[in-house]
Amino acid sequence: MATDSGFLANIPELETQDDITSWLDKEVTRINALQIKSPDAVEVFSITLHDANPEKLPPDARTITQFTLAVVLADWACYADPANREGFVYLKDVFTVAPGGFRLWLARLDGEFLPIGYTGFHPIAQDTFNRLQRAPDSITNRKQIRPEPESISGANYYYIYNLGIIKQFHKTTASRLLVKEFSNDIASKNACALAAIVVSPDGQRIIERFGLHQSGFITHDGQKELAYVRDDVSASCD
Repeated sequence: MATDSGFLANIPELETQDDITSWLDKEVTRINALQIKSPDAVEVFSITLHDANPEKLPPDARTITQFTLAVVLADWACYADPANREGFVYLKDVFTVAPGGFRLWLARLDGEFLPIGYTGFHPIAQDTFNRLQRAPDSITNRKQIRPEPESISGANYYYIYNLGIIKQFHKTTASRLLVKEFSNDIASKNACALAAIVVSPDGQRIIERFGLHQSGFITHDGQKELAYVRDDVSASCD
């Protein structure tokens, strides 16, 4: 995996929601308008929050803020529907609680590092997993699936938060690498169960490759969304 923390230099330190939204809207428009004739020839690499500034452990507030903003930019560039976009404040809270499962993908284009996608998962409470497995209709907003700190000594229930890449890199070497690295990241954890919410046919196809099966529907912003679970991963949930 190639990494280069210099990409943070392109991510501003913004404080107000108005400034964040204005910057995101401008950058999303720019990324979505990119014409990439040979995406397989573009250099792509991934970076985690730890990689972003390995000299500072745990990551300092500046690193968390800039990494979060880069991930939100990748998220907004992947999803046109505002209902499927994640907010800066919420994702920053997720990274503060459970940063270890998130990987940002970037492309080097014209000497600039551009966020093009990301993968992520985080621990959830056993009760939350049980609801997704047995009573998903009791969940009326995705944000009810709250992150939990990772257990080092015991097995974890993990929620697959996202696997996404911008349209210009669909069905390319970069998209295959993204899925492969996500698989490696999951395999490196002491996981006993997995859960996910699926909002697209592509997402459904990918999630099913990891052995998850549909358990029902949740609702989010009044819309039904597919719930998927798997309770027979590598570690025992007992």
